[in-house]
Amino acid sequence: MKKNIIALSASNSSNSINQTLLNFTLPSLEGFNVKVISVRDYPLPMYGLDEEAKNGFPKFATELRALFSTADAFIIATPEHNGSIPAVFKNTVDWLSRMANKEQPTFFKKPVLLLSTSPCANGGATNLAALTQLMPWWGASTVASYSLVSYFDNTVESQLVTKEAERLATTIKAFTSTL
Repeated sequence: MKKNIIALSASNSSNSINQTLLNFTLPSLEGFNVKVISVRDYPLPMYGLDEEAKNGFPKFATELRALFSTADAFIIATPEHNGSIPAVFKNTVDWLSRMANKEQPTFFKKPVLLLSTSPCANGGATNLAALTQLMPWWGASTVASYSLVSYFDNTVESQLVTKEAERLATTIKAFTSTL
């Protein structure tokens, strides 16, 4: 039986290079059922106790929680905003965590591959380090991560340069070998 992977773009940009990075992983995932989604597909109000008390759980949070429950693993591509997690992704996690419990946490105790890129030499590495620390808190295990530095220097005609394509393929193989 094929394993289900949710490939999540954690960027709310319509021109996200992190979405493109996520798309680079798809050819390496033959043999898996992959559902590609974006936080843009599930717009949520800013989380707050008052918002939850007044309006309950938003429809998109409930839908996303149900979708997450079907995953055997996650690939999350996330930009780095000012050295940290993008607010839109953190807000999504905040909503989902309110529906979670010890037995079924936000990421359902599933393995995660974290991806990040940026036009800069850091490639989102600071964000990946923070997320690696947070994923167990949110009920997931980061089994691999990949940072693509200097995105525009490491892509040619919407493709990764060879050395980066090979490095990403090795990372994906390490991730899928855990499934």
